Amino acid sequence: MASKGRATVTTAFRQASAMVMNVSRMWGFDEGDYIPLIRYLQLAPINEDVFKDTIRRGSNQVCVWILSHRKPSAVIKSMKGRCGCSQLALKTRKNETKVCGLWSLPDDVFVDCLAQVSRLDLVALAMVSRRHRFYAVSSRFWAVRYRMGNVDPYLYVFMHMYPDPSPCWFVLHPMQRRLKRVNLNLYPVTGSCFVKTDLGIYTIGGLINGKPTSKVTFLNCIEHTVYRITPMKMARSGASASLIEDGENKKIYVFGGCWDVADSSNWVEVYDIETGTWELLSVSTPKMPLKIKESMVMDEKHVYAVDEDGEIFVFSTSESTFCAEGERESNPDDRNDWRLFDQTFFCRGIGGRILWRLPREFGWKEVKGLEELQQQHIIKLCAFSVQRMAIFWEAQGPDQILELWYAEITLKMTRRKEGEEEEEVWEVWGNIEWSGAVLSDSSYTGLNLLFADSLYV
Repeated sequence: MASKGRATVTTAFRQASAMVMNVSRMWGFDEGDYIPLIRYLQLAPINEDVFKDTIRRGSNQVCVWILSHRKPSAVIKSMKGRCGCSQLALKTRKNETKVCGLWSLPDDVFVDCLAQVSRLDLVALAMVSRRHRFYAVSSRFWAVRYRMGNVDPYLYVFMHMYPDPSPCWFVLHPMQRRLKRVNLNLYPVTGSCFVKTDLGIYTIGGLINGKPTSKVTFLNCIEHTVYRITPMKMARSGASASLIEDGENKKIYVFGGCWDVADSSNWVEVYDIETGTWELLSVSTPKMPLKIKESMVMDEKHVYAVDEDGEIFVFSTSESTFCAEGERESNPDDRNDWRLFDQTFFCRGIGGRILWRLPREFGWKEVKGLEELQQQHIIKLCAFSVQRMAIFWEAQGPDQILELWYAEITLKMTRRKEGEEEEEVWEVWGNIEWSGAVLSDSSYTGLNLLFADSLYV
């Protein structure tokens, strides 16, 4: 019986390994990330306190027991005194086998324990167990993770790598610091705008066969699957979009992109995430059509925007109006990827410079301490976390291999006194915390980085 038990465990282990490896490939991670997780599941009732203590002592190496057979008593006998299974005990009656294991935990305890597991572990768990998968993708479960603060930033990139015919999603591997392709079927789109939410990223509109489309998709960054969303009422390309969160109410506002048919009744469209419906919003604007070049959400009711001519506007969601600020942005084509960090605007300028200014000031200043980046061709600036900014640039590696480099930067605002009157002058200093090549491949001839941003998952 013991021999048969050992064979059963070996078979289950191999099956689990195969499943984990398939998960790894699908998510773009390596098998080595998951192999340390594989143990044995469904063996016996587990003491709640012991299990929770195991989780707390090592969430990244949590004991995950995987077993697909239905003869646990034989396995218990074969495993006695091995694999640290002293806590395992199987209660059986004559001619009756009881299979409980992790399933014996109450739902609230089960969710509380899983919420303490790292995302890398959850990926494996979700794919080898239906119950784990059900909880791992539920909104309640992720609300618990957010409340516990057990989420980490994961950087997602949407990029067209030539000569590939279509763009593709990538995720930055948290350990290897390399971009891993997310294998998804996408229709080729250029001119799309993007909006990130807590659990995923919306891709809105764009060009298909040279014509604007009303299509909208949602990349679920938990499952790594793409869903078709209810299409917009208007076909749009080159639009700008912002997520407004007013308490529990979350809506996506899409501005412009409807070309020659634009007017005050169709220029803005609103998507209610809760109901999954689109609504055209009649707005008052100082001029029409108004093409937004950069936009940033200031609070739950206002969006700060700059049009292609450099004119500055503030959109009010409560009044449905675009109000001109009476100021203009000089050289708007030289200020790209605007971001709001700690109530301060940042953007990438020309010559590898990162610029900053306060919302009520209109003169840009250079972030100090990053002079070495001025030798690079920076192509994207985004947020990595609440503490760090991320930038990307192209480079040529050995033998002219195309490389994409990436750096994480921390920012610190300081003030010093200047001049005879000792006037206070504010400065922002940047410090490169990490940098390196995150993608290099001799098969690619060029790239177009369309979107980059991070989500806490």
